[in-house]
Amino acid sequence: MQDTRDVIIDVDLKPNDVYTPLSWNRGNLVRWVASILICLIVHDLYRNSRETILSFDGGGSILAIMALLLVLVLCGLLLFPYLRVRAMFRKSQFLTKARRYTIGNGGIATKTDDAATDSKWSAFRNVFETPAVFIFALSPFQAMHVPKRCFASTDDIARVRDLVRENLPGKSKLRND
Repeated sequence: MQDTRDVIIDVDLKPNDVYTPLSWNRGNLVRWVASILICLIVHDLYRNSRETILSFDGGGSILAIMALLLVLVLCGLLLFPYLRVRAMFRKSQFLTKARRYTIGNGGIATKTDDAATDSKWSAFRNVFETPAVFIFALSPFQAMHVPKRCFASTDDIARVRDLVRENLPGKSKLRND
């Protein structure tokens, strides 16, 4: 028998649902590898050039500037993306409002106190599933984040996976658990 029920999810989105700097994903892996490589390069430059730099007048200042640049680059790679997401949540009341998603055969209906939208499946570019969240991408810069912590049961998670597989074949990366 085909399951035809809609899945209703009440979501209270948090910044950690959108971005966590310590989660295991491709973007964070690139950030961490780039940070480590930059640290290794700066360490090598410091070790090999320390005596030469210090032989100049104001050489200590040059080393201090190098250290400051290293700290700024590391903050830019690791800390600022998280702070940007936190600032978005602080500045935009829409992101913090409770919302209800109804996911069914026709697409996804979203309802908040201020707005209601119906998005057909054809509106979505792709869908990603992480261990903690479903991400329904409408464009490269716009997505619906549906945290798994908000689902009523694991059956609802399985139903959403089935709906995505049926309606977006080849446009999804879903987990098998």
